[in-house]
Amino acid sequence: MDLFDVIAKEKASGCHDAAVFGGFGLFLHNWAEAHGIQELARLAGLYAISASDARPALLAEIEACLRQSEIRTDLPQKTATKPAAEQPAVQLPLTALPGIGEQRAALFARLGLHTLGDLLEYFPRDYRDRRQATSIAEAQIGSLVYLRGRVISAETARARSGKTILTCFFRDESGSMAAIWFNQPFLLRRLQKDVELAVYGRIENRYNNLSLVVQDYRIGKEIADTPPLEPLYALTAGLGQKAVQAAVRAAFQRCRGHLPDLLPENLREKRLLLHREQAIEILHFPEDPAMVEVARRTMAYEELFLIQLAIRRNAIPTKKIRRQAVDDQALLNKFTSALPFSLTRAQLRVIHEIYADLDQPQPMSRLVQGDVGSGKTMVAAAAICKCCAAGRQAALMAPTEILAQQHFQTLAPLLLSQGLTSALLTGHTGAADRRLILAQAEAGVLDCLVGTQALIQDGVKFSQLGLAITDEQHRFGVAQRARLRGRPATDLLVMTATPIPRTLAMTLYADLRLSILDELPPGRKPVKTYAVDLSYEQRVYRFIDRETAKGRQAFIVAPLVEETDSVAAASATQLYAHLQKNIFPNRRLSLLHGRMKPAEKEQVMADFRDHKSDILVATTVIEVGVDIPNATVMLICNAERFGLAQLHQLRGRIGRGSAQSYCILLHQAQSELARERMRIISETNDGFRLAEADLQQRGPGEFFGQRQHGLPQLKIADIFRDAPLLELAQQDIQPLLAHGSKLPEAGEARLSRLLDYMACG
Repeated sequence: MDLFDVIAKEKASGCHDAAVFGGFGLFLHNWAEAHGIQELARLAGLYAISASDARPALLAEIEACLRQSEIRTDLPQKTATKPAAEQPAVQLPLTALPGIGEQRAALFARLGLHTLGDLLEYFPRDYRDRRQATSIAEAQIGSLVYLRGRVISAETARARSGKTILTCFFRDESGSMAAIWFNQPFLLRRLQKDVELAVYGRIENRYNNLSLVVQDYRIGKEIADTPPLEPLYALTAGLGQKAVQAAVRAAFQRCRGHLPDLLPENLREKRLLLHREQAIEILHFPEDPAMVEVARRTMAYEELFLIQLAIRRNAIPTKKIRRQAVDDQALLNKFTSALPFSLTRAQLRVIHEIYADLDQPQPMSRLVQGDVGSGKTMVAAAAICKCCAAGRQAALMAPTEILAQQHFQTLAPLLLSQGLTSALLTGHTGAADRRLILAQAEAGVLDCLVGTQALIQDGVKFSQLGLAITDEQHRFGVAQRARLRGRPATDLLVMTATPIPRTLAMTLYADLRLSILDELPPGRKPVKTYAVDLSYEQRVYRFIDRETAKGRQAFIVAPLVEETDSVAAASATQLYAHLQKNIFPNRRLSLLHGRMKPAEKEQVMADFRDHKSDILVATTVIEVGVDIPNATVMLICNAERFGLAQLHQLRGRIGRGSAQSYCILLHQAQSELARERMRIISETNDGFRLAEADLQQRGPGEFFGQRQHGLPQLKIADIFRDAPLLELAQQDIQPLLAHGSKLPEAGEARLSRLLDYMACG
């Protein structure tokens, strides 16, 4: 067969890019590159991504270019097959695809897509069902609809704003309507009378007539080329649906036959999963909605299985070094007798769970979840006492210097009463003090070291570290946790005040056993929460003034403008100046933000704790670890900008004393989602219920405000929807771990990359 015969076949097919399996444009692009005809390769790439009505002209250019090249055009049978690549197809850069040069590749890179494999695992966020169009007569105002008809007429006009408005009148059997485009005058020449038109968009009332504001469209032959279930991808500026769809199709054709299963065949059959290549094809090029869900389930299970397996392989059990025996009851009696209060039943239950773990030959890996004020520090202190009584050392790492200092101030006198020594190490510890602390830790004469990430820097060595504790675990990465722990034989206790939904905890902390502190100390009154709009602002300020007149204190959190220290600091500084001058001239105000030096922050917090100021204006730097029992009011400005979990954390800074406390959310919520957040947090103090709602609203990727360090983003699995799959995956991992079995070669390679990723967390 001759290449000109293939071109003739493409013409006869109506220029639908179908003369060769996998696409005529892609085939010709590869052929031209192999023969060094760059202009032909460029034209072929354009052909693959162009609309049908633009292809005949391109095909004529292609034919002319080919004749000018004077290269033999006969095609051996093997030429029509996919050319061999020096590296696996999925690892090829996107520039290997026709029509994607460096500039377009940069747009894909914004989405985190760099290789063909990345693109194939960039799954659609939704599908547009084009199997059945809504009739024009049935289109309702405000609805998103898919309409099909024939063009009656089209015209352009220029609005006062300078925008070009293209209006196209079209009809179907039930009636007629106008479709409206903005700033796309070039479409006018294509919207000829009687041309078939398919449009998708929202129905609006414009000039007392219903019109469709176009979000997506197909004209003429493009309609037949569009799949009945059209995949819709998350986009970035400069990259439209058609470009992504074309790139995905080209990538799949290039990688077809080279997408092996990652899971064992027996497991695939047991869980009724599709082959990986089949699932990927269905997700990107669907025909049957029922099969889309089967394919999604296949890829979600694979994703959850590999993440769980990576976490568990990272935590291969080992045996601890034999330790001194400890009388737990005598130890606990001595510990509780030194406290000025009684431990809650929940605290005692969790302490006993930890003590049982510490007595096991395998190292402890336990997560303690407790809502704000539930007493996690006392649980940690009890664990430290048992560890040190057994002849070992303990370390506690907190995410911020303020929180590390607070832990140390609480723990140091308590540990001293038990005959134990402790020290504080942060990035701002003086050189002389640092040398002394490190020498004591290495010599084994220091029982407990509290600090920030300074604990995992070079030069920090323990003589016999037996217990590693991290607080606010979501602020640390998997690798940081491992570095603090040092040796696998060291017991690990992870604490968090952020209520984590069970399914998310199963994903993030598959290697940890779970304890929950579900009881607050006696005498605490639930914080009363009110969500109000700006019309209440002056009333709120008067209320704060009355509370401070009673000798109470208040937090006022500056609006969250952007997630940067500099902008947040400016916002807090401006609010502080306004409040001090215009609202509370007779009250003592102080200011705290992340741009201040550590010594300044420490002094501000110390002054507020000692009631040298009445009102603390702050950024979210106070979200973690500030304990001021006399503070009874928390005002959060622009509360609609915060997630539920963060609002709950901020609210947890008050209600620590016996007086009634109040959290006031001053908001300008416009969207239904933001108003729902305000309603939910006003109705409940249950951190776990709020966490579930927050996870549902924002998704796991945004649950903590930033990516969970050390773990990959989920590409297709859904924490809520796929909770049953997660449990199945955890069950199926056990035999692999128990028997040391391996995955297929491709699965082990993917697992290795996951482990490397986690190690860099």
